[in-house]
Amino acid sequence: MRMRLVAGLVVVVAAVSGCGGAAGVRTPAVVTVPSSADPVTDCVLSVLPWLRTYLDGGTDLGDYQEMGLSSAQGGALRELQRQAAALRARGPLPSDWAAAEVRRACDAIVAARAGQTARPTGWP
Repeated sequence: MRMRLVAGLVVVVAAVSGCGGAAGVRTPAVVTVPSSADPVTDCVLSVLPWLRTYLDGGTDLGDYQEMGLSSAQGGALRELQRQAAALRARGPLPSDWAAAEVRRACDAIVAARAGQTARPTGWP
């Protein structure tokens, strides 16, 4: 138990300090640990800091796995980056745009995952 705690602290410290990431990757200032109580909230807490980092000027965020995201979350992040760039070309983003769009994307990710697990496997 004590080793797990120490290992977890090392990972958090490394993430906050930017150690272990690719060169040029900006780590979000807030490191959150998903609670597993609500999958949508967990998703938002994982994706939103990375989107905000991008919106604050981060360019190369690295691989989704390096960010601790699932493939679906990484895909949503990249799509939201594209949308933000297109919207910014027309003017500033509304202040609540990022949070609302990440929430919408996470709702879809969680719904898709629930649909996959609800399907019968086909074997008795």
